[in-house]
Amino acid sequence: MPKTRALLSVAGLLLLGACASPAAQGDKHVATLTSAGATPAGSTPGVDSQRPQIRLDTSDAEHDRLYIAYDDCLVAHGVKVLTGKPGEPAMGISDTIGRPSRLLDRSGEPKSAYLACQSKQPLEPAELDESRNPNYAAQWNDNVKCLRAHGVMVHVVKPGEWTYDSSNGATPPNEAELEKTCLIQAFGGHDSSK
Repeated sequence: MPKTRALLSVAGLLLLGACASPAAQGDKHVATLTSAGATPAGSTPGVDSQRPQIRLDTSDAEHDRLYIAYDDCLVAHGVKVLTGKPGEPAMGISDTIGRPSRLLDRSGEPKSAYLACQSKQPLEPAELDESRNPNYAAQWNDNVKCLRAHGVMVHVVKPGEWTYDSSNGATPPNEAELEKTCLIQAFGGHDSSK
């Protein structure tokens, strides 16, 4: 069976360092473009304007720094740090700034913690938000074309998700770097011939 993979921000969504983070789903590896952690059901007016904005070119270290600040706020307001036992829903941060990652309960409880920390939760790049980017599907196709042109043999499953053409195909050793480069080229408007 071919492996399936789509992009996730890391914590992000976007994980610009790797631009894809697999999560086991049966025999397939899947990742999706989503934000890290639970979002409170109700949003306070004007909070989004206070939230840190991640850009396509945000460095891995800056990405981690923003999510760690959000994590710290959640923990300070009562969100549980988990032990990583099987079956526990958790989120973790891939840390490039030398701090150990930790798993947090992502059940959305206590709601007061998520409300208190709303203004610290990073916003993923607008270009990667299908509801805010009318060109999202076409740019996703361009992303996959770029990957294929660089030897990552994948095809589009749906906007925001791709799968490998074959489960036994070779992947370039610099696949994570290629994923980042192609994502920036496709969604950032850079020349994809570079």
